[in-house]
Amino acid sequence: MQKKLYTLFGLLAIFSLIAVSPSAFAEHGEGGMAATVTNAPGSSTPGCEATDDCFMPSTVVIALGGTVTWENTDNAAHTATGGTPNDGPDGVFDSSLMMVDGTFSFTFDSAGTYPYFCMVHPWMQGTVIVEAAGAAEAAAAEAAAAEAAAMSTPSIDPADYISASGASVTSITANSDDDTLVIEIDATDDGVLSVGLDDTVIGAFDDGSYFVLIDNEEVEFEQNGNKLTIPYEAGNEKVEIVGSYAVPEFGTIAMIILAVAIVSIIAITAKTRTTLIPKL
Repeated sequence: MQKKLYTLFGLLAIFSLIAVSPSAFAEHGEGGMAATVTNAPGSSTPGCEATDDCFMPSTVVIALGGTVTWENTDNAAHTATGGTPNDGPDGVFDSSLMMVDGTFSFTFDSAGTYPYFCMVHPWMQGTVIVEAAGAAEAAAAEAAAAEAAAMSTPSIDPADYISASGASVTSITANSDDDTLVIEIDATDDGVLSVGLDDTVIGAFDDGSYFVLIDNEEVEFEQNGNKLTIPYEAGNEKVEIVGSYAVPEFGTIAMIILAVAIVSIIAITAKTRTTLIPKL
């Protein structure tokens, strides 16, 4: 029964992440089993290092056991040699001299970061990052969870949580950009607006207080806990109550998605029994 429950959670995690943010997986297109690198035209002459595009792309990410193929599309001979110009070759891989239209492939069987350069033109440098098994999936899951949490806010109507009396109220909305509750009123005479606030929509500052603007001007008011008594004048149209937040940043939907994503990451880690961070 417990095994079936974990399986159900895993399927739910995958479905939720794909449904909410399919682009997160597409953006992690690198990390597959193969990658191709070409020499930038004219890279045999210094200059390409200024924009880090002597090898294109200068950094590739592949999965453990993946293969990188270098293609010499330039009009001069090049090498792809593991190591750095300062320290020299490290012996991990070396294409030897690749003539024009020549190719060289190398399969990486250890996770880590592999710098390389051209022995003939040492300003040409690149990097291969080899991810441990499951790292690509975990990174995609984390990216999807972060995007879902950032984009998902609870779908609520502030008017369902806030009470207001003493004036003709035409609308009640919450603005999370400036942590403000906005109450539109139709004031034909002077009066007093009584407002009951709810923590679901707006929260007080650390000292328990709020401050209030009417038609963009700060006004004096009385407060008793979450109950505010706000005087207004005839012709006033907008009452703004400012607090520490307006509408929680992470609502129920976002937290569920985040929890499911964490479960999927744990499942991937347990299955592959490896770390999520490539060894450097």
